[in-house]
Amino acid sequence: MDYRAVTKRLLQEHPQTIAVALARLPTEHSSEIIKLLPAFLQADLMNRIVHIDQLPSEVLEEVDALLDSLLLRR
Repeated sequence: MDYRAVTKRLLQEHPQTIAVALARLPTEHSSEIIKLLPAFLQADLMNRIVHIDQLPSEVLEEVDALLDSLLLRR
């Protein structure tokens, strides 16, 4: 996975979308991406990830589609 390319693309999304995407990735991938983010955003995203409750299936489908597009476009 090209972590820099994924991080660059994720930075175009709303922080809540980034948090959900990171939460849905395997830990080893999300931790590498988080390291590349600005410190102020890291703290915000970690807080959002901790507080993610159940989300509507439509939201999860949209985030999964985003992740698929990012991971397939190496």
